[in-house]
Amino acid sequence: MLYLGVNKKFDLKHHSIVFADDYQKNVQDIFGGQLTEKDFSVYLRDASAVDSTLAPAGKSALYVLVPVPNNRAGIDWSKKTPIIRHQVLEILEKKLGLTGLTEAIEVEKIITPDDWEKDFNVYLGAVFNLSHRLDQMLWFRPHNKFEELDNCYLVGGGTHPGSGLPTIYESGRIVAKLLCQEFKKEF
Repeated sequence: MLYLGVNKKFDLKHHSIVFADDYQKNVQDIFGGQLTEKDFSVYLRDASAVDSTLAPAGKSALYVLVPVPNNRAGIDWSKKTPIIRHQVLEILEKKLGLTGLTEAIEVEKIITPDDWEKDFNVYLGAVFNLSHRLDQMLWFRPHNKFEELDNCYLVGGGTHPGSGLPTIYESGRIVAKLLCQEFKKEF
């Protein structure tokens, strides 16, 4: 993940996705624990496109997500991060027409799977938790009331309905509702 504060506005929508030229190989690499070389899929969010208060006037706050394998793959992120950063910025400049993006960066924060694991105790640095295969999404994720133990509830990206802030909040709402039902309280 890259968080970028840039000193200019780009003509962007709130959300932009650039798919790898060989998208199938990119996805297979990720699930196979390989790091795709140069041909990444990239998600870009320009939050300041819809809320101008998120960056100073004439500037932008950008979030860049590059799907990569978790730490089970054994990737040396200290060596690979600068290479991937360069390649991703090049992809955004060429494929989205963000000419001058690299030079416009004033503030930058990069978070790798190593950072997620070491700094935030995220197992294997897998920030989105379980796989995003259909059999591990939404209803197929572990349910919010632990089935093997009474009085044990699960909340977060690894449970139903899934990862990402809106669904994590929904996970908390589901558990709150279950607890209210169990203790006969109004929700």
